Amino acid sequence: MSGLSSLDNLTVLYLLIFFCCILGVWLGLLFAKYKKLKETFRKYKKSLRSIAKTINSVRYGNLFERVDSLTHSVLPNFSESIDRMIESIVDREDMIKEYQADLNKQIETQKEIVKLKEDFVATLTHDLKVPIIAENNMLNFLLENRFGELNEKQKEAVCHLKNSNKELIELVEILLETYKLNETHIELTRENVDLNRLIENIILEMQPIADSTDVNINYTSQSEKNVFVDEFYIKRVLKNIILNAISFSNSHSSIDIEFGQEENYFTIKVKNYGKIIKDEDIEHIFDKYFSTSKKFRKVGTGLGLYLSNKIIKAHNGELKAESDEEQNTTTMVITLPVQLQDNQNVI
Repeated sequence: MSGLSSLDNLTVLYLLIFFCCILGVWLGLLFAKYKKLKETFRKYKKSLRSIAKTINSVRYGNLFERVDSLTHSVLPNFSESIDRMIESIVDREDMIKEYQADLNKQIETQKEIVKLKEDFVATLTHDLKVPIIAENNMLNFLLENRFGELNEKQKEAVCHLKNSNKELIELVEILLETYKLNETHIELTRENVDLNRLIENIILEMQPIADSTDVNINYTSQSEKNVFVDEFYIKRVLKNIILNAISFSNSHSSIDIEFGQEENYFTIKVKNYGKIIKDEDIEHIFDKYFSTSKKFRKVGTGLGLYLSNKIIKAHNGELKAESDEEQNTTTMVITLPVQLQDNQNVI
C-alpha cells in the first residue's frame, strides 16, 4: 500500500511540474504579447500625436507641415489622407492668391478708369462754366434793354432761356462740387443763418422756373429761425430739392414747403404733387449716380441728392424721402440740429 501511495505522490508531483511548465510557457507568451501590444500602442500613440501636431499646424496656417514617416507605416491610409488634404488646401490657397492678384489688378484698373472719367467730367464742366456764365450775363443785358427795347414775347423767350441757363449752371456746379468732394474734404464755414429768410429768398429765385411749368410754390413765412450752418451749402441743398420738386411736379400743381421745429431739431419739408419715388428706389436715391430721371425722360446726373445728403450729414442732420402713392406726393424731409456739434466741420 505504501508503494502505491508513493507512486500517486510522484504522479501528482509530475503533474504539478507539467502544469507549472505549461503555465510558465503561457505566461511567457502572454508577457511577450503584452510587450508587443504595448509597443504597438506606443507607436499608435506617437502617430496620433504626430497627426494632431500636423493638423494643429495647418490650423494656424503652416501648410508646410506633413505627417512623419513612422505614422505612414503605422496608419498609412489615415496619414496619406491627411497629407492629401493639406496638398489640396495648398493648391486652393495658390488658386485664391492668383484670383486675388487678378481681382486687385482689375480693381486698380477700374479705379484708374473712374479717376479718368471724373477728371474728364471735372475738366469739361470747369471749361463749360465760363461760357455758360457769359451767356447768363448776356441774357441779363438783354432783359435790362442794354441792346434795345424788347417786346413782351421777346422778354418771355429770354426769360425761358435764362431759366434753362440757370438749371445748366446748377448742373455744372453740382458736378464740380461732387468732384471736389471726392478729391478733398469740403470745409464748412458755419454762421448763424435765419433759415426762414433763406427759404423765402430761394423761393423768390426759383418761382420763375416753377412758373414755366405752371407750378406754384406755397410757403407760410415764419418768425426768425436762426441755426448754425454753412449758408452756401444749405442754400445749395434747398435749391436742388426745390428744383427736383419742380421737375417732377404735374403741371398746374403746387409745391408745399413747411418749416418747423421739433424739440432740438428744425425740419424743412418740400412736398410736390406728381411723379412719386417707388419704394424700391427710395433707399437708393442718395446713392452716387443713381437717378430716376431717365424713367421720366428727364436729364439727371444722379449727383444732386448724393451731394445734398453729404452736406446735410456734415451738418449732423438727416435727409430722407417719403412717397404717398394714394395722394401722388413725394416729400423730401431735411432735419437740422438747433445747435451743431463742434466736431462736425467737414464733409
